[in-house]
Amino acid sequence: MRSAALLAAAVLLLPAPLLAQVYTRINANGVVEATNAPASPSFRLTYPGKGTLIHSRSFRPSRYSGQFDPHVEEACRLQQVSPDLVRAVIAVESEFDQWAVSSKGARGLMQLMPATMRRFGVSDAFDARANILAGTRYLRLLLDQFAGDVELALAAYNAGENAVARYGGVPPFKETRGYVAKIQALLGGFALAPTTAVAGAASFFTPSLGLRPPQASPRPAPRPGRLEPARPRTYYRWRDPQGATHVAEAPPAEGTVYQTVRALD
Repeated sequence: MRSAALLAAAVLLLPAPLLAQVYTRINANGVVEATNAPASPSFRLTYPGKGTLIHSRSFRPSRYSGQFDPHVEEACRLQQVSPDLVRAVIAVESEFDQWAVSSKGARGLMQLMPATMRRFGVSDAFDARANILAGTRYLRLLLDQFAGDVELALAAYNAGENAVARYGGVPPFKETRGYVAKIQALLGGFALAPTTAVAGAASFFTPSLGLRPPQASPRPAPRPGRLEPARPRTYYRWRDPQGATHVAEAPPAEGTVYQTVRALD
């Protein structure tokens, strides 16, 4: 619990521009270190993110006229996913801007990252059909991986499969939780809270199209435990000579300029 709390605090204390690519490790003293430029293989990517959405010059909000619907319908027939769900993902990912990119390299309508493009054999992410086919296939894979839980599949689409597995649910990232909430709102406010996620997920699948409904997967009951008052802790933040930002519970080497932050664990 303490390590998880320190990890969350370390990530949250990073400046906003660095949140998109955060690597962490627990050093030999049990202290969580976070950096945006790892110099050691012991660091692991904690929050890949997609960066800031950058629209194309021709983009105009609220101008979608259904031109991509044939590709959406084709992809959803192949992967047995609700077209409404895919359209909601596209709306939040790119606002139907075929030429949108992100500051971290995501591209196209469903904002495919380079690794996802390679995974599904996409050579041109700006090809609307190829982008939607690959993005929908990835959604299908995530839905299967998380037993039809739409909330977890969406969180994984945004933050990565490993992040969802690591936290055992939706990661505590503001961007990811906002992402899931936006899609929830577009789909009519279906409940996606952990206690009702499976029931809500079924609403995204249309039996008339022969879509596979998700299989309910029981969630583990929360572990009983004694509530303890939160205690303030001091964290140190500094930049190394290479410009990488570090956050740790222990101060850096003498002579290093650092900031201290008081937080609750």
